[in-house]
Amino acid sequence: MRRIRRRPVLARLLLRVGQALPILCLGGVIQCRQAPRSLNLITAPSDSGVSETVSPETLSLINLAADDPLGFLRFCRESCAKNVRAYRCIFLKQERIRGVLGAEQEIEVVFREEPFSVHMKWLRNPGGAEEAVYVAGELRDEEGRELGRFKPAGVIGLLVDEVTLPIEGEEARKDSRRTLNQFGFRNTLDLIVKYCDAALTSPEYSLKFTGVGKIGGRSTLTFERRLPYSGEDGAYPDRLLTVHIDQEWLVPLGCFAYADDLKERLLGSYVFTDVELNPKGAWPAADRLAVSDP
Repeated sequence: MRRIRRRPVLARLLLRVGQALPILCLGGVIQCRQAPRSLNLITAPSDSGVSETVSPETLSLINLAADDPLGFLRFCRESCAKNVRAYRCIFLKQERIRGVLGAEQEIEVVFREEPFSVHMKWLRNPGGAEEAVYVAGELRDEEGRELGRFKPAGVIGLLVDEVTLPIEGEEARKDSRRTLNQFGFRNTLDLIVKYCDAALTSPEYSLKFTGVGKIGGRSTLTFERRLPYSGEDGAYPDRLLTVHIDQEWLVPLGCFAYADDLKERLLGSYVFTDVELNPKGAWPAADRLAVSDP
């Protein structure tokens, strides 16, 4: 683990200024309000004809999901911890930050569990950064806070090659509902189960299996969870969460969080597509960010 001094004030200010600037390229604006790509990847859940269209193995999973949905999600979490070591994917994310629903972002991701590492490269609609790398325990500042490496987006990126910033705290949450160290299949399942456990005794809590669906052509089992949501600053992250669990890999390929039961106010949409599970040599050497494969 390395400790580093803070970046010059100018570099940190440039990144923050860049978060408020439009992303310019060849005289045009990249960040645009086009229809989210994730809408074309999702097949709505259906409980019709389940027993006639799935294998006996999948049917046994469906029975477990229907009888004990929380137990099933715990089982998926254990399976993920045991079987998922790394993956590449395209991550589609759209979030409501401080009351404003942003444009859908398309991000190329390389991830590994040990040591926990995330490399993100924005393909569409970057925020303050067009590339980010976080490796658990690799970098800390003088206050002991863990740091990520970021390539600023847009015109700021022409002036500053790289900045290091804390991955947690107020600044980190200005562009995202979740921090870099909360990314991934296993963390997603951890958070889902965590809030289910916290709300178990609430009359407003429910979790149910809703049928089968598809994300990017892959068959999923779908769930709906309701929590006693009281707003962005409350104890719970959403009122209604729809989850798609891959039938083969038992990982969450899609999560859609809403502030209301009618799904009229989207809080966050998260879709994993083009997933390559446990590839060899997954962790890249990101030369611009001086990251090497340990």
